[in-house]
Amino acid sequence: MTLVPRSAAYRIALSCALAFALASVLTGAVVYLVAHRAIERQLDASITQASLALVGEYRDDGRDGLVEAIALREGSAANALGYAVFDAAGQRVLGSLDTAMPLPGWHRIIFNDPTEGADPARALVTQLAPGLRLVVAADLEPVEAIDRTILVAFAAGLGAIVVIGALIAAILGRYLRLRLDRIAQASHGFAHGDLHLRAVVGPADDEFDRLAASLNAMLDRITALLRNLQQVSSDLAHDMRTPLTHLRADLERLRDDKGGGPDAIEAIIERTDEILSLFSTMLRISEVEHANLRRHFREMDLAALTRDIVETHEPLAEESGHVLRFRSTEEPLPIVGDRELLAQALINLIQNALRHTPGGTRIEVGTRQEAGQTVLFVRDDGPGIAPGDRVRVLERFVRLESARSSPGHGLGLSLVRAIAEAHEARLELRDAAPGLEIRLTFAVPS
Repeated sequence: MTLVPRSAAYRIALSCALAFALASVLTGAVVYLVAHRAIERQLDASITQASLALVGEYRDDGRDGLVEAIALREGSAANALGYAVFDAAGQRVLGSLDTAMPLPGWHRIIFNDPTEGADPARALVTQLAPGLRLVVAADLEPVEAIDRTILVAFAAGLGAIVVIGALIAAILGRYLRLRLDRIAQASHGFAHGDLHLRAVVGPADDEFDRLAASLNAMLDRITALLRNLQQVSSDLAHDMRTPLTHLRADLERLRDDKGGGPDAIEAIIERTDEILSLFSTMLRISEVEHANLRRHFREMDLAALTRDIVETHEPLAEESGHVLRFRSTEEPLPIVGDRELLAQALINLIQNALRHTPGGTRIEVGTRQEAGQTVLFVRDDGPGIAPGDRVRVLERFVRLESARSSPGHGLGLSLVRAIAEAHEARLELRDAAPGLEIRLTFAVPS
C-alpha cells in the first residue's frame, strides 16, 4: 500500500494541508523565539537596573549603604532577584543568593533554591572594588515555565490544525475528484463512440465549469469534423461516380471502335479534366487552410482588384443574361493580403452568382469602408439562400439541390471561406431582400 495517493486531487489537497501545517510550525517557532527573547531582554533590563542602583549605593555610602540596600531589596515582597557579594577569597559576605562566585560579566549560573534545590539563573557580575564582587541574578524558572506554556499551546494548536487539515484535505480531495471525474467520464465515453456525451457545466462558472465548457466545445468541433468527413466522403464518392462512369463508357466505346475518333478522345480528356479539377480544388483548399501564407502578404488595393475582375466577367454575364456591375464608394482601398488568393475568392463568388441565379438577375460587386473596416461584397436579387442553409453551404461538397445534377462540386464557397480565414477576414451571408449578399470584411492595415 502506497503512502502517496494516486489521485492527483487528493495529492493536491494533502499538499495544501501539509503546507498549512508547516506554515503553522514555522509561525509557532518564530513566535516562541520572539517571545523568549523579549522575556530575556526584559529580565536583563531588570538585572542591569538593579546592579547599577547597588553600585551607586556602594559608591555613595560605601559598604554600609550596600548592606542596607540589599537588605531592603530582599525584604521587599515585589523583589524577584537574588543578590550576593563575594570577597577576594570567594566567600559570600552579603546577600542570600546561594551560589559559587562567578567571573565578571553575564553568566548562566546555578544557585541553590531553599525549596526547589538547584535552579538555573541569569546573572550579571560586577567588580565593585578589588576583592569585592557583586552578583545580581534572576531565577530562570518563570521563563522556562512560560516557554513550556507556549510550546504546549502550539503543540495543541498544531495537533488541531493537522486533524482539521486532514479532514479538509479529504473533503477537498473528494470534491476535486468528483468534479474531475465528471469531465473525464465525458471524454472517456466520447472516445469510446458516444459522440453525444458531453461534460456537465454547472451554474457557478468556476474553473471546472469553464474547463467542461471548453471540453464540450472541442467535442462539438470534433463531432462536426467527423460528420463533415462522413459527408465529404459520401459526396466525393457521389461526385466522382458520374465522371468516372462516363469516362469508362467513353473508353469502352473507344475500345470497341464504336465511338472512336477525335471527338471520343476529346470527351475522355474533358472527363479527366473534370476529375483533376475536383482534386485540384480540394488540394487548394487544404493548402490555404494549413499553409503559412501570411508571410507572402503585401499591401494591395482591393477596389482596383475588384474592378478588374468584374470587367473581365462582364461579357460572361451578358452571355448568360445577367447584369453585372461594379460599385465602390472610394478608391483606393488598401488591405494586406495575397492578390492571387483574393482574386480566386472573388471569381468564385461571381461565378456562383452567375450559376445559381436565373437570367435577368442583377449582380452588384463592390467595395466600401464601413466602421473603420474594408468590405468586399457580392449582392444579387436572385432567389437567395434560406437562413438555415447559410452556414451549411460553406462546408465542402454541400449543394442545396439534393439531386446534385447542377454543375460544380460544392467547393467554391469552401475555398472562399478558407481564403477569408487565411486573411483573418469575416465571411458573412446576408439576406439582400430579395436575393443574397456575401460580404468579406477586412481589417484596415495600420
